[in-house]
Amino acid sequence: MTRLLARGLGVSSASVRMLRQCAELCELNVRALRKESRLARRTASLCFELSNQVACEAWRDAGDPGAHDLSRDALRLARSCRPLLFSY
Repeated sequence: MTRLLARGLGVSSASVRMLRQCAELCELNVRALRKESRLARRTASLCFELSNQVACEAWRDAGDPGAHDLSRDALRLARSCRPLLFSY
């Protein structure tokens, strides 16, 4: 988010909002997992979906030199959420 804001994108831009939502959802997912909540599977599913969206948006942003790294990191996050979808 910091890099996007430094590039001149506003706080309300779609990319920054999506990254903020992803970070907040990841935090919620970690809390649910620590509590062994039955909702952990749902939060993992949302995290998986949103991180895939972040990866797609970053991939499309060819003008940003860091977009490829962001896309790669978002896909790694999605991959790490995937096993949680099939547990329980």
